[in-house]
Amino acid sequence: MNKPMNNFSMQTGESTLVLAKAILLYAVQKRGHLGGGHQNITYATVHDVENFGTEARPSFQIAAGRAVTKEAVVKMFGNLAKKLTLTVDLLPENVLSISADHMVWWTPACERGVFFKNKELGTRSAKVPHPPLLFVVVKGSWSIFSLADNERPKVDTALHHAPYFNVYDNGAICTGSAATPKGIASNAIPQWEAAFFESEFTHINGQKKKASHPRGEYALWKELLDGVYQTFPSEYLVKANQTLGSLMMDIRKNLEGTN
Repeated sequence: MNKPMNNFSMQTGESTLVLAKAILLYAVQKRGHLGGGHQNITYATVHDVENFGTEARPSFQIAAGRAVTKEAVVKMFGNLAKKLTLTVDLLPENVLSISADHMVWWTPACERGVFFKNKELGTRSAKVPHPPLLFVVVKGSWSIFSLADNERPKVDTALHHAPYFNVYDNGAICTGSAATPKGIASNAIPQWEAAFFESEFTHINGQKKKASHPRGEYALWKELLDGVYQTFPSEYLVKANQTLGSLMMDIRKNLEGTN
């Protein structure tokens, strides 16, 4: 259990942590405000914490600082994040990419139950075949795509629209009433998948066709619910004009906060 910081030190468990460095943030002060009313942070300095006293009578103080560079901040907090999130767990084969803020995994073709509630199909549920799928979670938002081949996707693997209701044109999943997991971890994959498959499929989202069945997506799902297919008819999948590689580039830009 952590104890409060005292004289630039903190007791945590059997260890004593001492303050080694301090970062000071500077902002433009608003006119007429002596404190608190600040605009955006514009400058930062990093300082060593030194003992200006003696061993018997210590006097820890923040020493002179130097300007902080972007590279230094990224390195410092990157090292701290590694310490805080260090794990020795082995990642399952279906995980393609993972960090503290994102996870990408695929699931092979399978049979799972689905539940529909809409005017066209009525209220129906059944165990039906599904195509291979790619799930993406980034900072709490999630998306889904389908795959033409039942194998672990590679960088140049073409992605297809997921032929489901409640999915937008860009693959984003409309959460609705689904309860999604709070964290991003490989052991939470069953919960993420359950949140998708066990939700109500109520309506078609977006403008693009998610499946090329000649009579439309409702007809495709009626046939699936009626047990017409032993495996999902991959010939009805529609390409999303994106590869796994381009998707990973978009994820990186999202995590870096760039466009």
